[in-house]
Amino acid sequence: MLDDSATPSRARRVISADSHVLEPPDLWTRGLAGTPFANRAPRVDVHPGTATDAFLIDGLEPQPVSLPGAGQASEDLHETGSLEEGRRGGWDLPARLADQDLDGVEAEVLYPSIAMALTRVADAPYQLACARAYNDWLAELTGAAPDRVAGLALIPTVDVDAAVAEVDRAHAAGLRGALLPGRPPAGHYAEARFDPLWAACAERRLPASFHIALTGDAAGDPMLGSGIKMMTVMSVVQAMQQTLSLLIFSGVFDRHPDLRIVSAEHDAGWVAHYGARLDQLFDRHRHWLGADLTLRRQPSDYVRSNAWFTFQKDPVAVETRARVGVGQLMWASDYPHSDSTWPHSRKVIERDFDGVPADELALLVGANAARLYGW
Repeated sequence: MLDDSATPSRARRVISADSHVLEPPDLWTRGLAGTPFANRAPRVDVHPGTATDAFLIDGLEPQPVSLPGAGQASEDLHETGSLEEGRRGGWDLPARLADQDLDGVEAEVLYPSIAMALTRVADAPYQLACARAYNDWLAELTGAAPDRVAGLALIPTVDVDAAVAEVDRAHAAGLRGALLPGRPPAGHYAEARFDPLWAACAERRLPASFHIALTGDAAGDPMLGSGIKMMTVMSVVQAMQQTLSLLIFSGVFDRHPDLRIVSAEHDAGWVAHYGARLDQLFDRHRHWLGADLTLRRQPSDYVRSNAWFTFQKDPVAVETRARVGVGQLMWASDYPHSDSTWPHSRKVIERDFDGVPADELALLVGANAARLYGW
């Protein structure tokens, strides 16, 4: 347990680049009322075969109403059965702002929780309607305190034209980024049909985020048939590496130099080695592995200019920051989820950023996120 009586953190402005909402039970019943999908609205009911509550989303397995909570000891974490077991600040703005003040955090970038599961819904019109209802709710929430919270719109990518339209709609509503599934339902993000989506994000200066729960499984069964669930903790990082490599080697960043990509909650200690390996093997093997591959710059240059990385407790990211680029790294609290540093974020920062010069510390724990999201 961290000692809250320790010397206050040197960081003056702290912004979490990756926090979350907990969706209220009536979000979609209200948001889809009067639409053709009203009777299919995601709703809370008793999880079949258990005594716990769950979000029931048409076409998906029941989703937990809440998630293991911030501030709990690791031995106390469990899949929560009711919204009340989570932090009220997950859905109640005054409670969130009070928790920010308690944690010494000035502002947060807000990602969804349950809504991320919507990207796996097969019915495209239903998926889009649910995403729009979520985005409308989030825009209303963040619009009440735009200096303290910035929301990211959930953007389904089953239909590129619809995705572009939702980016436009979300931008007009005041949302400050786009959250995308790690890969589209069909094809891949380097196809020319996705260029209008990248252009829309770049032109509106909306960062496009890939979050840990959406990047998927890059290697089939990450447990290698063993059933050891702890092995899955690395597969999400590998999937993010593949997504970023696709955008680099396909020329997406060359075609859209102002496109900004965010890797959220994959940590960042791996990025220095990733960039170095890309350059080394590109120089050595590009002539036979990619005879038609042409890039305007070295692969790691795109990492340093077009990609940002969030992390909570990753001292390796701090140690290797010069190789990645100090301007590309953003600390996050993950409030109110189980990996959260709340309510000890200031102490975690003081511990993990020990010895970092004040000007670099300011960038890592606040200024980079402020610049990226327009605070």
